Amino acid sequence: MSRTLAVIQSLILLTSVMILSITPVLGEDNDGIVIDEIVEWSTDTDISENIYIKSNGKLTISSVITFRSVAEIYIEEGGVLDLIENGEIISQKRASSLSTLGDNMSKLIIPTGEYLEEMNIIIVSEEPFSLNGSKVYVNEIEELSMSGETFRIQIPGGEQDTQLSFDGFGIFPIINSIILETPTGIIINEYKASSLTSDNMLLYGENGVSINSLGTLQITGNSTINGIDISSSGEIVIIDSTIKGSCPIVLTTNEASLHIENSEISGSQDDHYVKLKPYSVIGWDNVLIKDELIDRWERVIEDQKLIFDSEGVEYSIEGTSPSGEELSIMSFSGADGLSLIDKGGERVVEIGWFNLTVTRESATVVISEYRTAWNTAASNISNYGPSGTNLTWDENIDLRTLNTPFIEWVSLTVTGEEDSLKTGKSHQISAILANRGGHTANLYFDCDITETDIDADIGGYQNARVEPGEQIEVNFGWRNINPGY
Repeated sequence: MSRTLAVIQSLILLTSVMILSITPVLGEDNDGIVIDEIVEWSTDTDISENIYIKSNGKLTISSVITFRSVAEIYIEEGGVLDLIENGEIISQKRASSLSTLGDNMSKLIIPTGEYLEEMNIIIVSEEPFSLNGSKVYVNEIEELSMSGETFRIQIPGGEQDTQLSFDGFGIFPIINSIILETPTGIIINEYKASSLTSDNMLLYGENGVSINSLGTLQITGNSTINGIDISSSGEIVIIDSTIKGSCPIVLTTNEASLHIENSEISGSQDDHYVKLKPYSVIGWDNVLIKDELIDRWERVIEDQKLIFDSEGVEYSIEGTSPSGEELSIMSFSGADGLSLIDKGGERVVEIGWFNLTVTRESATVVISEYRTAWNTAASNISNYGPSGTNLTWDENIDLRTLNTPFIEWVSLTVTGEEDSLKTGKSHQISAILANRGGHTANLYFDCDITETDIDADIGGYQNARVEPGEQIEVNFGWRNINPGY
């Protein structure tokens, strides 16, 4: 009896834990590894397939997972990828060249101190680019103008490493590799640019693996992500871990969040480590980064619209960007009253700088021409719209009710006492109009017969000028335009 009980208890224990430490297997569609339950990988493994973590799946990695080919890790909403206890995800194919930051003196340290003899340093450009128009400074002293696809520098023997500082334009020059050779042309060593110690340089190239998460990505316990593109509309938590060559991390929705603490980040393909939406949540505490010219994060907005009540509204966006540059964006509304700011292009609205400061865009919408039939230039009524409203981070900014009129028909009554009129005579009509908006309207109106949709005869268009908050009465005669009525 006790033996049977022990077996039952063991089965219950195994069932309740439901953690499988197994070699990855393909899903039924043979198109990747499908995780639809609680699974742990605790053995170092090479992988070449996509991984799909379903909404009811959780993959825990406490080993080294190396991707040997291009692949994607896709996490559904509700799914979890959890790296713990020195877990690693590594892509064999990853960006290995380095681009510079223009004239900001990006630096590379070349390990010439390991060799005591005189030698040549060969700078190899990334294909298909050249080194033309760029300069290199040797140990911040000697200035040399570079050209061609490779460039040689003679270095005297010694025990010191050599610092190369680059001065170029845009992202150029782009360095693929560094070769050390003897004066007679014998190669001593060759280094991929990204393997060298650098300062204020950006990764250039392609990573072979991407994580696209709608669910939860957790990286804790001294774990590492290396050479993986990361995008998320869900939650990312990074604690006591390392992110290498995997930036910028991209938060794709306002609902996405990233919390990172007691961790180290290095290697980005842009001048920031995190890119996020206007209302994405970011928590950043005790994170080690070394490149002063690479920002912690950039908050961006795109496809931002202004909504007007008229076509052809001319406006400008004025103020300063997060980097302190003057804003000067001008445009106008289309036939639908909509206008994409800066043609819908991406705009940085906040920067989290290296030095832990944060700056934001400070901008206003300034109307230069907002004319309708109710405020033509001849009416001597000023432009509609706000004179200067703050530009928020909302995707759609509705300006239809700001400093514009809103006309309401309060009543329309017959004022005469006649029950009937002779042919050709007019009824006396009283129209009460109110302006519930914030600006003057100079309007014209006519009437029609609802049963026939034919214009009534009211003596031509009736004119009314209504100030904001004002209610006025307009009197006019009305008769059917058809003879005999």
